[in-house]
Amino acid sequence: MADWHADPRPDIIADHALWQTLLSRTDDAETGWLLHGMRAAGTTIVLCEDGVPRLKPLIDPARGFASDEAWQDFKHRYLALDTRRIAQALNVLTEHAGM
Repeated sequence: MADWHADPRPDIIADHALWQTLLSRTDDAETGWLLHGMRAAGTTIVLCEDGVPRLKPLIDPARGFASDEAWQDFKHRYLALDTRRIAQALNVLTEHAGM
């Protein structure tokens, strides 16, 4: 049986280690599957200048979201109600980096 603990998109190399850390440290199944689905669809993680991780869509029809509109639709459908849990999960990356 598959689970959410591994990065489903190791082909996106730039943030693969961040996703591995995030997914492997997520304990809640609902949040884990949500994050896993986001990554599979083409969501990336970028670290801002202040070290805070942010989610960013990969806008590339062959590897991620077809357009910014597709990303906005995805956010509205799947992420809008879970922003608190997603933010809490991303805090794992800040804690892991010792920030």
